[in-house]
Amino acid sequence: MASQQAKFIGIDLSTTAMSVGVRSEDGHEDFSAVAVRGSTQWHDQPAFLTKHLPALLVESLGELESQGWSFLDPGRLSWSVRQHDMVLMDNHFQPLLPAISWECHVAVEQVRELQSLGIDSMVGPIEPRFILPKLLWVLKQHPDLRDQIAWVATTGDFMSAGLTGQLRLSASDALSNALLNQNTKQVARHEIERAGCDASWFPDVIGSGCLVGHVGDEFPFSDTTLTNDWSSVRQMLSGWSVGAGLGDNHAGAVGCGLSGKKTVVISAGSSGTVVRLAFPHDKLAGNAACFEYYDDRLLLMMLADCAIWYNRFLQQSGRPMDHEKNNQAALAADYSCLVRVTQETRNGRTEEVYPENWSDLDWGEQLASTQFSIAVELLLRVRNMLNEVISSAGIVHNFVLTGGLCQSPMFRHVLAAGLQILSPGAKIEISDRNDKLAFQTATYGALINAMGAGQYENLPDTIDKLCPRQPCESLAKIARIALENRLKREL
Repeated sequence: MASQQAKFIGIDLSTTAMSVGVRSEDGHEDFSAVAVRGSTQWHDQPAFLTKHLPALLVESLGELESQGWSFLDPGRLSWSVRQHDMVLMDNHFQPLLPAISWECHVAVEQVRELQSLGIDSMVGPIEPRFILPKLLWVLKQHPDLRDQIAWVATTGDFMSAGLTGQLRLSASDALSNALLNQNTKQVARHEIERAGCDASWFPDVIGSGCLVGHVGDEFPFSDTTLTNDWSSVRQMLSGWSVGAGLGDNHAGAVGCGLSGKKTVVISAGSSGTVVRLAFPHDKLAGNAACFEYYDDRLLLMMLADCAIWYNRFLQQSGRPMDHEKNNQAALAADYSCLVRVTQETRNGRTEEVYPENWSDLDWGEQLASTQFSIAVELLLRVRNMLNEVISSAGIVHNFVLTGGLCQSPMFRHVLAAGLQILSPGAKIEISDRNDKLAFQTATYGALINAMGAGQYENLPDTIDKLCPRQPCESLAKIARIALENRLKREL
């Protein structure tokens, strides 16, 4: 098979897959994905064994090679990695424990402690899934780790070090983990010390897309985990440049076309996110997480369980995971029978609370009600996000829908109907791509990030060019009115 030379690579590590997008010099693109391995638990909390990362990457790249792609001519790559993953390393870059996942929300007490110290006034709003409170929680479980920790970083930073030998703290992820001063974008060393941690554990910051280093056979460490485990990947990508990666929410926003401050992106992936841009000087209500979006701030509100919630419902039902068939059943359901499912979180675990008449609903109505309930939770976050920027310049009328659950027509209809209630006359769009990367927005965002610091000088124009959108289709009038009437009781 004739080889196509890759010029740019975007790699996304999600909870479920290692995905790789490639682009040639002349604009040809392709995609591969392999299922993630290495999920585990640490003190009954979700975690991940980093030793599986090199093999997953080799497998993904190998699949592209079998499809005719070559990586012999060095280009530029970048990552998108699930936000808030935390890796603790010793001075040989050996992980001291499994990477603590973004799904770990147990550090509630530590968030209160940080807030009582006023640390959130410098690093922004703090939530239990963030690295700084999770680090405090880990140290509470094992105080002896204080004498073993040499480095604290994100999973994306660990992966960059595995290829280049250079450990830096990527600003995109660090700013959304209560590790950086929101104004200077530098490590909040004073605040970290006040929190009771050693600020020297955190490497220096590097801006999104900036050069971390090059992949090479010469490695600055000898006989370390990074040297040994990553050697096969470094051979495949010898000479490639590695750009500082993005958190997956940042990457997902890039990959679906967020390039201006009048747009809100709603992504219904494993977690559900609502994001928008703001100027660094904008006054904010203070309810959104803030992190880097190149020279701007990306504001985020999250529904921790989104597609995870939906998949959990399907698994508990015992029925086949046939998404196309289930989506059609939800679309055909009687919307007048929709009921609201809510959630409760106890001891860091989230469970659904079903209404008393749940068992009276048929399968299509249960599907539709679950999708409806998840969409309502996202719309409630949209309502808050619309009020986050306190200025007339903060008015938003454009919305982009993306993520796996948005492939369901019924789910899109609920979001669209709700958005018209929250912002009458809203312009609602979905991706106009129909290729393998159409719904792989985090992977595509990493790919664009790899391009941005190299070939493309005007990143917003590049985003608009490479991420075309089309209007979201409308429901028939009678169904739309029924759905809007139902939503008005929730919003």
